[in-house]
This record gives sequence, C-alpha cells and structure tokens, in this order.
Amino acid sequence: MAQTLPDDFDFNAYMRETDARVKIRAASSFADQLAAKFLPRDPEARQPRMISTKLGQRLEFRPGEVTAWAGYNGHRKSMFTGQVAVDLCFQRERVLICSFEMAPADTLARMARQCFAVERPALLSLEKFNAWSDGRLWLFDHVGRVKPDQLMAVLRYFAEELKGTQVFIDSLMMVCASEESLDEQKQFVTDTVRAAQEFGLHIHLVAHCRKPASGDEARPPSKYDLRGSAAISDQCHNVVTVWANKPKAQELSKGNMARSMEPDALVTVEKQRNGQWEGQVKLWFDEAALKFVNEQGPAEPYVLGVA
Repeated sequence: MAQTLPDDFDFNAYMRETDARVKIRAASSFADQLAAKFLPRDPEARQPRMISTKLGQRLEFRPGEVTAWAGYNGHRKSMFTGQVAVDLCFQRERVLICSFEMAPADTLARMARQCFAVERPALLSLEKFNAWSDGRLWLFDHVGRVKPDQLMAVLRYFAEELKGTQVFIDSLMMVCASEESLDEQKQFVTDTVRAAQEFGLHIHLVAHCRKPASGDEARPPSKYDLRGSAAISDQCHNVVTVWANKPKAQELSKGNMARSMEPDALVTVEKQRNGQWEGQVKLWFDEAALKFVNEQGPAEPYVLGVA
C-alpha cells in the first residue's frame, strides 16, 4: 500500500549544502549530453505526462523541472493535480505527495475514486489499489506548516533513498510563513528549482491566484495573477492554471441549460520553457469520480496491474 514519510522524520540527516567545487566542470565534460540534444527524437519516446486527458499531448513532466499549478481558491487545482499523480503512478513513476492541508487518508480517498471512477470503491478495489500503489506512491504524513529547509530535506531523502521521480507540494502557502514575505517565497522557489535539477526530480508546486479586485472569478487567471512573488512564474519551468466554470454551474443549478455545452474547466499552459506548446485545454468533470475528462460523459476507470 502507499507508504508515508512519518511526522518524526529526521530532517537534520538530510540537511546539507552541496559542495560548490563539484559543480564547476569543463565544457567538454558535457559532451554526451550535448550530443543527445541533437539526436533524432523517437516519436514513441515520451516523458512522463498526464494520460487521462488531452493535456498529456501538450505538456510533459521532465526531470529537473518545476511546474507551478495555480488557480483561484476552490477551483479544484488540488483535485486536478491528484489526478495527475494517479496518471504518473500508472506510468510507474515514483511519486511523493506532500499535502499539508489534507490528511493522507483523504488524499488517498480522492485518488481511489479517480482510479476506479466511482463514488464509493468496493473494499476489494481498495485492496487492489493498496497493492498497486506499492513502489509507486508515498505520502509525507504531516498536516500544517513546514519549514522550507525541512521540506528540502524531505526532497533529498525521497530522491536519494527512495529513488523518487515526481513530487507534489500542496501548497506554497503552507511552506512560506506569509504571503507578504516575497523574499522568502523567492528563496524557496529558487531552492525548489535547484533541488529539482540536483536530484533529477520533477516538482509540482501548487500555488494560489489573487482574487480579482471585482470579486468576479468568471475570467480564468493568468500567470500574472499568481499570489505572492513574481519569482514563482519567473523561475518555474512550467506554469499551468486550473479554472472551474462556476458561472456554468450556477446557471445549471437554476435550471438554465443555455450554458450546458460549455466545458466545466479550462486548464491553460501559460508557460512551458522546454516545450513547444502553450494554450488552453477544455475539460469536463465527473462529480462521482472526482475526475476530469476530455468530453461530456462518465469517466473511465484505470485497469490496475500490480506487477
């Protein structure tokens, strides 16, 4: 079953500075990596990505990068990143979820619903989920604030000891003490980018967007609406916003079907430093499965293999 990093994790054992001397290397020492940049790319060879929606055709989660997932409060960005995590586990990525606002059991309950595409998975299904998650999924068992240097120690441990590849940090506001501490945010994002590069991780960082001055969230946010330091969008390799179509939901709740054909969500790749596509993806939402889908209709379950 999914394993947890305990609340009494020994942070000090993994807090150390990298020796700067080993970072200074002759240009020729990168010869193999340089040559690899110009090799023809196998169209079948893909980096880890989202496989349950069409976003996966446009955005990959490469080692050594950080993706900022942003949105207004209550627009299901954590729900969406949970589905991304399930997709990555399905590709046999080694995933760590650091959710400081939800207990591990609640996080896993969401993921199990997304996995089986039902509101109440059967006990036998949950047993299969637990077996399938071994070697794929870990959770940091800590709810509440965590210090930036402690989180960096967790990342180092996951990469070095557990051979991890993908980490979700939910959210930035639970790591940096204040939204007004722009210098602290900038330093944390800098350290996160450095950790991704040093450990070969892809780090998914959940951030929040400022509520519009008008109070109207009918317009999807952009990367310029992220709450806090501009370093979040400047330093992260990818910036993706998640927006729930609440105006549609409000009209449907009144029995007005005029907007029924509109998507339930817009996911926008605002920035992709090492990719070629930026743009918007329209998605629908299956309430029972808590899952985003490409078209209106029920979500499809995963076929889990334990091997």
